[in-house]
Amino acid sequence: MNERPSKGEGPVRPVAVDIEDLARRLHEADHLGPETRAELAALLRSLAETLDRPGVPVQAEQLAQSTAELVRAVKDRHESGLIEAARDRVEGAIARAEAKAPVATEVVLQLIDVLAGIGI
Repeated sequence: MNERPSKGEGPVRPVAVDIEDLARRLHEADHLGPETRAELAALLRSLAETLDRPGVPVQAEQLAQSTAELVRAVKDRHESGLIEAARDRVEGAIARAEAKAPVATEVVLQLIDVLAGIGI
């Protein structure tokens, strides 16, 4: 039901599943403190839960995908320019999603605050 075919590649992995997997793998990010990893994982799980509700607007899915890319870039210690670009994409997605997906937007804003607290 959540799977959408892509350009001839078969079903696409649902964004919520990707986010849940990322939340589980955050323990690998040794450069982040345990408290930060726990906060980010909890917020990612909360975001995944919002995507499991019926009638999720496409803006929420796009926001979640952009957020996952940002967290993955931080987790994998990408260079600061890539992290900054990912954060800019999240901020753009927030602007597009806030009216139609206020719960997902609030979760992502909390996640951005956690990242800002560690200088990202």
